[in-house]
Formats: sequence, C-alpha cells, structure tokens
Amino acid sequence: MNAPTPAPEYWRLEVAADLVRLPPTRIRRYMRRGLIHPSRVEGKVLLFDDSGLARLRKIRRLTEDLGLNIAGAEVALHLLDEIEALRAAMGKRQQEQATMEE
Repeated sequence: MNAPTPAPEYWRLEVAADLVRLPPTRIRRYMRRGLIHPSRVEGKVLLFDDSGLARLRKIRRLTEDLGLNIAGAEVALHLLDEIEALRAAMGKRQQEQATMEE
C-alpha cells in the first residue's frame, strides 16, 4: 500500500529568500526576467514551493558560484530545462518499451 503524499509546503518571499540566501529584490528581478514563477495568493502574496526553492538555488549557483550574468543564467536554465524534459521523455519511452516486451 502506498503512503499518502504529504501536502506541499509553501513559503512567502521573505522566508524563501532566507532559505536560499538571496535578497528578495534579486528574486523579484529573476521573476521579471521570467526565470522563476511563484504562486500568487490574493494577487499580492508570493509563495514558493520546493521546486521554486530548488530553481532559486540553481540560479544562485549559476550566478554566484559559476559567475554567469543573468543572461547567461537564463540560457543555462533553458538548456537544463530541455535536458530534464528529454530525460523524462526517454524514461517514459523506456517504460513503454519494457511494458510492451512483457
């Protein structure tokens, strides 16, 4: 029997900024560039889930640790997203083939 999936957690902008060690103003800049898409509640409150925090950490690594500017980070994120989508498609295809062989 499968265990129930826990409800996702969400963090407000200020808490998310502390968790990923980025200033809220920089996160807002990333939002304006379309690099991150948090949820909005009541039109104003920004909420970040685990995947949003992971994306912010990835952006921080690209810009601070690897020295990419925002445009370079944007290109790198786009390529990383494409790689993840291709891996998911390949995994699905492999599962379909394994099912057909049974």
